[in-house]
Amino acid sequence: MHLIPARAGTPSVRRTDTFTGEVWADPVFGDDPVVNLVVFAPRARTFWHRHDSGQLIEATHGRGFVVGDDGHGGPVLADQAVWTPAGGVHWHGAGPDSLLTQVAYSFGHTEWLGEVSEQDYERALVAASW
Repeated sequence: MHLIPARAGTPSVRRTDTFTGEVWADPVFGDDPVVNLVVFAPRARTFWHRHDSGQLIEATHGRGFVVGDDGHGGPVLADQAVWTPAGGVHWHGAGPDSLLTQVAYSFGHTEWLGEVSEQDYERALVAASW
């Protein structure tokens, strides 16, 4: 058994380099997998990205999106989980009028790609059926 110190011994950080909008992360575990508790303000989101060995996202509060470049995915609500397979290009973030709090388990290296456009965000919003 290995007890993991809360927040991996580091403070909360505002994420700006690969995120749009106001996003805060609390590192929980920094090895493989990398585990972060992430809070997205309304309309905030990640850039497009992929993980060598996949990512598990657990939504814990609010509502938002997990969207793949293949058209799969869509709205996500609190108490839902989403698995993105190895190499699957995707983004995730909050809905237009809600925070989204999630725990993200990232396996392997993360490759950050381009920013999610307003058009991409609006497409996800139109497809949502909350």
